[in-house]
Amino acid sequence: MSEAVDENRKIIEQSIEFLVPGMELARDIYSSDGKILFNQNNILSQHNIQKLGNWKIPKVFVYSEVATANPITDPKLQKFINTYNQSVPVVQKAFEDIRSSQEIPLDALTAAATDIASDIAGAGNVIDRLYNLPPCDDYTMYHSVNVSAISALIAIWLKYPPESVNAISLAGLLHDVGKSLLPPELLHMPGKLSPDDYEHYRQHVAYGYDLVSKIPNISQSITAAVFQHHERRDGSGYPGGITDYYIHPYAKIVAVADLYDEGMTINRENPQAELSPYVSLQTLRNELHRLDPKICITFLDNMTNFLSGNRVSLTDNRQGRVVFINKEQPARSMVRLDDGTVLDLREEENISIHYIIR
Repeated sequence: MSEAVDENRKIIEQSIEFLVPGMELARDIYSSDGKILFNQNNILSQHNIQKLGNWKIPKVFVYSEVATANPITDPKLQKFINTYNQSVPVVQKAFEDIRSSQEIPLDALTAAATDIASDIAGAGNVIDRLYNLPPCDDYTMYHSVNVSAISALIAIWLKYPPESVNAISLAGLLHDVGKSLLPPELLHMPGKLSPDDYEHYRQHVAYGYDLVSKIPNISQSITAAVFQHHERRDGSGYPGGITDYYIHPYAKIVAVADLYDEGMTINRENPQAELSPYVSLQTLRNELHRLDPKICITFLDNMTNFLSGNRVSLTDNRQGRVVFINKEQPARSMVRLDDGTVLDLREEENISIHYIIR
């Protein structure tokens, strides 16, 4: 396949470890079997760079100047991003302390959770920006801060008072604290877990409950959220298999945030898969019978307001811009293709939105 190279722009060959978000590809990138992985002129995000590392691609050709796509101009959004970046190392150190002492440094985590809850209000399309930020090496840290932020935002949308929003943000930050006591090799194991490994993995809920319940004067609502965030209202969850009436509202909020973020940040069975908010929202829609409907629909309705107008790639590799969100099936919304054709994906059985083009 020939490529139209802009000879007026300087091209450099860059090692993967020196790539930064915003660099523009000067050549198509192919897999070893000839499949195209990224097109020329693709603007690299942190997630794209991680994928190149997963594919063991040592070097790529990029234009020497860095593109300034989607600059952050909203001061409230920038303030939240600063808070997010400061919170990740706080959580990382807290988890390290827990591994060594089995005690939770509550003051540091409470301060981080309160800052997250305070700064996320009114910060615009925060959730989409979360997945453009460079993650830390430990997925659990990144996931914990994301769930804290998303849980706080859901609580704000549900009109909880500020003190409850702060508590829900802290519950999100602590929800997976029990994973600090699991073997690292279990947490980072690729592929689908065996039944024995999965049973071991599920123990993180009990470990987390034990850790949190030892904190003097900790809110029982936070303890419940940590213990119950994998419970489902139809009784299909764990550890207790309890039903809707017995699940704490904080746990129901954290459950929605947790499921959405897992869909956006991890795919054990296919680590090279693209991560799409349209697909993650579709997963939540499909789980309405197991999750709290009011919380789920509030999240879906608010999120879809942010997703119209994105440039996307479809599962058949065509590209276009989302012009209308189908709230019932977000991955099957209406897209104006680059050739001007408007495609209603509800009418296309074998085509859906694959991923957002960054």
